[in-house]
Amino acid sequence: MLRRSGWEVADAGNVVKPSSTVGQTVDGCVSLREVAAACRAVRDAAAGVLASGRMPLLLGGDHSLAIGSIAAAAAHSARLGRPFFVLWLDAHADFNTAQSSPSGCVFGMPVAVTTGEGHPSLLALGLARPMVDIENFALLGVRSVDPLEIVRVRERGLRVHSMDAIRRHGMAALAMRALERPVREGAHIHISFDLDVLDPGEVPGVGLPEEGGTTLAETGDCLAAVLETGLVGSFDLMEHNPGNDPSGNTTRRVIELMARVPGRPRR
Repeated sequence: MLRRSGWEVADAGNVVKPSSTVGQTVDGCVSLREVAAACRAVRDAAAGVLASGRMPLLLGGDHSLAIGSIAAAAAHSARLGRPFFVLWLDAHADFNTAQSSPSGCVFGMPVAVTTGEGHPSLLALGLARPMVDIENFALLGVRSVDPLEIVRVRERGLRVHSMDAIRRHGMAALAMRALERPVREGAHIHISFDLDVLDPGEVPGVGLPEEGGTTLAETGDCLAAVLETGLVGSFDLMEHNPGNDPSGNTTRRVIELMARVPGRPRR
C-alpha cells in the first residue's frame, strides 16, 4: 500500500530483540537491560539506513524504542552539521524518570532520556547528552500526565500541546507553528508517532488507550503537512498492539492512514 501511494519502500526486515533477563527491575527501571539492548539494536539498524541515504520507518514496539531511533537520527544529523528536531505525537508526555514514574516502565521515559535525563545505560546510547536539545522537542495530543511528571514538564519548559490546544487551533496548525524554526533552518525532522494519540474509538489496538484523542482525518492532515516540508528524515510508528483489537480494524486503518499521507522524500 505504501508503494502504491508513491513511496519508494525497501523492507529492511525485523530488528531482532536481543535476549536478556525479562522483567528484572534495575535502579527503578523495569526490564532495563532488555530495553537498553533492544534500543541499541534499533539504533544500529536505523543508523545503517540513514547512512545509505534513506529514511528509516520504524514500525511497532513500545515507545521506549524511540530512544534508539532518535539516538541514530540525532547522531546522523550532528555528523552532517544539521539541526535536529523531534515532533512527538502521543497521548502521554513520556517525560518520567525512575524517580517520578509510578510504574518504572521505560516506555514512559523516552522523552526524558533523549533530552538528557535517565539511566546511564540509556543515556549512553546517544552520541551526545542530551541527544536532543529540549527546545527542539514538541509534543502534540497529550492528555495523560503523571503528577510528578507535570512538575518536571513545567520545570524544564518542555513544549507540550494538549488536546485542548488541538481543539482550539488545529493539529496541523500547531505542528507547523512548532516547526517554523526547524523548517527555516533546514533541520532534520524526526516524527515519533504513538498510535495512542488517536482516539481509541477509531483505533483501539494500542497499548495504553486514552479517551478524547485525535481523529484519523486530522492526524493524517498533520502528518501530510509535516512530510510536505521535505525535511522528515526519520519516522517512528509505535505502540500498535493488534492483540487489543481482534477485529483487525486498527491495523487496517493505520495502514490506510500511512498510505494516504502524501509527502516528498527528505532533502
